Amino acid sequence: MSNLKYVYYAFGGFIGFVCGLIIQMIFMMLERSGTLVLGKLAEDLGVVGRIVIYLIEGIPYMGIAFGVLLVHYLFGHQFQQENQNDGGKEN
Repeated sequence: MSNLKYVYYAFGGFIGFVCGLIIQMIFMMLERSGTLVLGKLAEDLGVVGRIVIYLIEGIPYMGIAFGVLLVHYLFGHQFQQENQNDGGKEN
């Protein structure tokens, strides 16, 4: 049963990636429609605006990390209990 925790972590990372990808696509569609949200950031804030744009481009990858962390914080206690209940048995 302890190997099932990796499935939980993978699923959390997958869901985080998909959510981040959807958020990034919303920004892409806004730019394509003519509402320049990110373009105005680069013009108004200069280097800081470009950094924000790079962070927005990395949202799907940050979503993977946040998804894995969320699963760890939600189910980490249960995973530890399962390891203690196994009593150190070898699979």
